[in-house]
Amino acid sequence: MVIELLNRMAKVFKDYCGVLSEEAIRKNFILIYELLDEILDYGYPQGTSTETLKNFIYNEPIMVDAGRAMRMPTMNPKTTPSMAAHKPITYQRERTGKQKNEIFVDILERLNVLFSPSGLVLNSTIDGCIQMKSYLSGR
Repeated sequence: MVIELLNRMAKVFKDYCGVLSEEAIRKNFILIYELLDEILDYGYPQGTSTETLKNFIYNEPIMVDAGRAMRMPTMNPKTTPSMAAHKPITYQRERTGKQKNEIFVDILERLNVLFSPSGLVLNSTIDGCIQMKSYLSGR
């Protein structure tokens, strides 16, 4: 079911943006966020029909030239996470007031599945890593 949902979401993104590439995702981030918000409700799939979504989507797509569009990069186990994990940790003893106690967790996953023409799983692998950055004060 998850694979089917991902395929349908990719089709909807292609229908709206024309091409599914890193550049198209960057230029249409707000549109894709709005699409995800309508497709998923509290983590449960609602509707993936492009025609149905047209009634609820208000942002216009920014078209990207398909010839210039790069392919989506493959995930590398050493892929850098969001910038939140690279903030410098500063400790100020004189700091007054409430200190922030935060933990940032990045979960990076890659799922590869090879199906036979009859739908049987021939090979499957899951690669991933969890990266954490802690800003706990320890008090």
